[in-house]
Amino acid sequence: MKYIFFILSCLLILAPNILADDFTDLVGKGNVAVKEGDYQMALDYYHQAEVERPETPELEYNMAGALYHDEKYEEALDKLQRSLVLQDVNKEAAAHYNLGSVYYRMGDYQKAIQSYQRSLELVPEDIDAKYNLELARKMLKEQMKPENKDQQEQQQQEQQKKDQEQEQKEEQQQEQQQQDEQEQQDQNQEQQPQPQERSEDEMSKEDAERILNALKDDEKDLQKEQQRFKAQGSYQGNDW
Repeated sequence: MKYIFFILSCLLILAPNILADDFTDLVGKGNVAVKEGDYQMALDYYHQAEVERPETPELEYNMAGALYHDEKYEEALDKLQRSLVLQDVNKEAAAHYNLGSVYYRMGDYQKAIQSYQRSLELVPEDIDAKYNLELARKMLKEQMKPENKDQQEQQQQEQQKKDQEQEQKEEQQQEQQQQDEQEQQDQNQEQQPQPQERSEDEMSKEDAERILNALKDDEKDLQKEQQRFKAQGSYQGNDW
C-alpha cells in the first residue's frame, strides 16, 4: 500500500506563464505549507488565491492534494474532476492517477481501477500507476470474496435490526404516552363531583305526599261505600 500516494505538483511549474503577483505569491506559500505537512495552512493560502483567480485548473489540482492528505476525500474528488481540463497529457494523467488514489482510500476499488487505467492510457510507462492498478484489482477481488460479502450482508442485517428495534421502541413510547394521557383524563373525570342518582327504593317528598293523598282519598271512598252499604242493608220493619 506504500505506492498509494498523491502526486503533488507546484503550480508555478504547472503554469510558468503566470506573472508574479499576489496570486502566485499565495500559491507559492500554499505549496510550501504542503511540503511542510501543514495542509490546513496550505488550503487557507489556496482559498485566498482562488479568490484572485477562480476556476484555475492548476490551483484546483494543488488544492486536491492538500485535501487528500487532510483525508477530505469527497472534496478532493471534486477538485480533481475540475482539474481534468488541463491541456497537457502528463498533467491529465497525473490527475487520473490521483483520482485512483482517492477512490482507493475511499474503498471504491472499481473506480480506482478505472482511474489508473485511464492514467496508463495517457502515460503507459508509469510504473506507479501499473503497480497501483494491480493492487486495486487485488483489493477488489478480496472485497468480492464470499466471506467478505457475507460479512457485509450480516452488517446490513444487524443495522436493519437496530433500525427496527429503534422504530419499535419509539412506537411503544408513543403508545405508552397515549395510555398515560388517557388514564390521566379518566382520573380527572373521576375526581369531578357526580350528580347523585336516586335509587329505586327511594322516593321524593313529592311522590310520598302524592301517594299519601291518594291513600286518604281511597279511605274516604271506602268509608262512603261502607256507609251506603249499611244504609241499604238496614231492616226497616216491613213484612214481606
